[in-house]
Amino acid sequence: MKTINFIYLATTIILSIGLISCSETQKQTTSNEEVTFVSFPDFFNFDVPEPWAKWDSAADFFLNEVSKENPDFVLIAGDLVNGHWWDSPECVEQMGTLYYSGWKRRVEKHGLKYYTAVGDHELGDDPWPADKLEIVPHLEAIYKQMLIMPQNGPENKKGLAYYVRQGDMLMVTVETFEIINDSMVATVTGEQLDWFNEVMKQNSDARFKVVQGHVPVWGEIKTRSSSALMLHNGRENDFYKAMKNHDVDLYLCGEFHDVTILESDGIWQIVHGSSWGREVVNTQDYIVARTEGNKLKVEMKQLKTEVGGGHMWNLNKNKGPREEFRFTNESMKNGPEITGTLTIEKSEDGKRITEKTGVFDIL
Repeated sequence: MKTINFIYLATTIILSIGLISCSETQKQTTSNEEVTFVSFPDFFNFDVPEPWAKWDSAADFFLNEVSKENPDFVLIAGDLVNGHWWDSPECVEQMGTLYYSGWKRRVEKHGLKYYTAVGDHELGDDPWPADKLEIVPHLEAIYKQMLIMPQNGPENKKGLAYYVRQGDMLMVTVETFEIINDSMVATVTGEQLDWFNEVMKQNSDARFKVVQGHVPVWGEIKTRSSSALMLHNGRENDFYKAMKNHDVDLYLCGEFHDVTILESDGIWQIVHGSSWGREVVNTQDYIVARTEGNKLKVEMKQLKTEVGGGHMWNLNKNKGPREEFRFTNESMKNGPEITGTLTIEKSEDGKRITEKTGVFDIL
């Protein structure tokens, strides 16, 4: 029996050493892992049935272009749907189940892992009178139920705010909306802000830090067919100060359905995305980001779009998107155009920009 126990103990020690060694090796491998992601906010920004014959080819074409980048995941910073479902909790459940299911089928068909953020449309769209505010918890609930995002966020926003650590990259998603004194405010505050600071501290070793939220934080932003929501108090907001203190590299957002690149305190705010089905929003702009050792390389890409037909029905909206949506023959033939590049390089000496072209050449 003693011999058996000795063998068991020796085996356990050997296995333990092996596991520790494996764990250390995995950690080293993970820290050097190259990560690629694609970001395209406001996809679609409307309630779009699936299938819908006069959109299906365009959706497949775009998501196929995204798939060609071989991303580890894609980011969609809000406004997946139109979300004007405020008639009743039952209405929220029925419409949310219908349209989120269709949205997911389109993306999952292409094998894409996605991380989404809450936009104003997920909360019923602005403005928010008292009766709509009462529906917001139901809108958040159906979003959480259908999208099933990571559950590592603050207690009051499980499935709405969360983080993902992959290799040397930390990606944090925030919900940029809070009900304060019976009013909806575009901000990140309270329990969520405390959680954000704690996540940043716990992952201070991450070489690159990326944050996605729906609304821009600061600056004069170009806009197309948008209500142009911005974070309350801009750079005076404690959320901005937290991003600055924790050396965030990229803040990715949408809402404005156009491209505006700004830099402040080392944070690159990239407003991008689209809104499918509006004449005035005639491009789909998206970024492709890759880590390569101590470099984070970002490309802005663009595909040209066009619309036709009448207006698709959307609940509680006078004019939904156009019934026909497609990419131009030029974009279908030639593929996306690179409209700008940015390279952020990290070393013991700090952060520096080693390449800026096109839309990123702003300083």
